[in-house]
Amino acid sequence: MSPFPVRLPGFAVTRFAVIGAVGIVMLGGAAFFLFDRPAADAPPAPTKQAAKDAAKDAASAPRPAVTNLDDTPDEAVSDRAFHLIGQARRLADHGKFDEANAKLAEADKAVPGLSETAEARRKIAELATPDGRFAIQLSRARTAIGSDDYAAAEKELAEAAKLKPEAPEIAQLRQEMQAAQQKEAKRSSRVAEQLAAMRESIARKDIAGADRAFNEASRIDILDPALDQARVELAQAHDAARDKKD
Repeated sequence: MSPFPVRLPGFAVTRFAVIGAVGIVMLGGAAFFLFDRPAADAPPAPTKQAAKDAAKDAASAPRPAVTNLDDTPDEAVSDRAFHLIGQARRLADHGKFDEANAKLAEADKAVPGLSETAEARRKIAELATPDGRFAIQLSRARTAIGSDDYAAAEKELAEAAKLKPEAPEIAQLRQEMQAAQQKEAKRSSRVAEQLAAMRESIARKDIAGADRAFNEASRIDILDPALDQARVELAQAHDAARDKKD
């Protein structure tokens, strides 16, 4: 037999249960201490009304008024300078070099030292030379020819001839203008033929044939001014045919 007394299992279980209960009580007390602290330790949250009042005060705060160009933001001043540079270039394209340089001076005053202002001044100086003015006149003449404005083209070529009477570019542009005039005359003739066919069809009460002839004339040259009157006549023919059916 062992000299030591035998401990019963039930006694050991009871001791461990008591220790566990004591631990639970201690944890509960700690939790109560942490979560039940006074709310005064945290800063108070702002109310909705206080937030609205703050926003209202910010909105009603006075803003500095812009009284002149010097007080405007840098971006606005730059925009004005670039606008003046654009005006200067357009004036130079029309041969108004003094006015163009005045615009550049304003741009310099608004934003000194812009590279765009210096570049525009250099180009305008080139255009102000006889060669530059000659190039402007030729450019205008080409634009007029492309727009079928032959009277304006001839006017620009005459101005160019004052600067360089023997320049081959003038003769070349006049040849291009004559070719364009001949081409336009040919188109106009074809349009006139189709419109004549349209009117013949209207006279025969052939509205479908009149429509075909008008559409062909429009296909040849939709910008031909003769189409305006023909369009009115065709609409009247359609109205007459509709009234007859009714």
